[in-house]
Amino acid sequence: TKTLGGGEVGITELLTVLLLIVAVFIGLHSLWLTRGHNDWRLKVWLVLGTLGCIYFGGEEASWGQHLIGWESSEAWQEFNDQQETNLHNSEKYGPLLDQLPRNLLTLGILVGGLIAPIWRGIKGIQLNAQGIHYWIWPTKVLIPLAILAVFVTTPEKISKAAGMQLDFLNIRSGEAKELYIAWFLMLYLSSLNLRFRQQAQQA
Repeated sequence: TKTLGGGEVGITELLTVLLLIVAVFIGLHSLWLTRGHNDWRLKVWLVLGTLGCIYFGGEEASWGQHLIGWESSEAWQEFNDQQETNLHNSEKYGPLLDQLPRNLLTLGILVGGLIAPIWRGIKGIQLNAQGIHYWIWPTKVLIPLAILAVFVTTPEKISKAAGMQLDFLNIRSGEAKELYIAWFLMLYLSSLNLRFRQQAQQA
């Protein structure tokens, strides 16, 4: 194990994987709870969210390599510039399989987890529980995590632009960002799961 958050098997990375494992189980349970729900779009949304958490967690743990510790094959070592069993660190496809999903998630969290609930609060908008938007949009409870997930890398970017270097507990802001995104996803799916269970109790 390397220093705290300083390597691929640090505490930050392990917590990220753990949160995503929990998120996957919550997503699967939510899918089971929606077996009587008529809106197919909600089920597709949950499938995509759960599969996304599986991919995110699998890639973060190099599909078990960081936990079990096997050596990558020669083919993977040529494909992956960090000699790991994952796709997002490949020299050729890294930007497509790492930066693009992370940027899209960050944008989604900014719009859905921060801007939208604040806007609804200002305008006094109440979502109808019979509509798809009630289930899809994150609630205001996730605003603090949304702020952390979106802006955690900002101090480092500002310090680099100013020619300074921040070194807090040797935690890289990129790894902290992944942790907060995973935490956001887990709580988002938990919020959906809670509403599904409440609806089932009222039925």
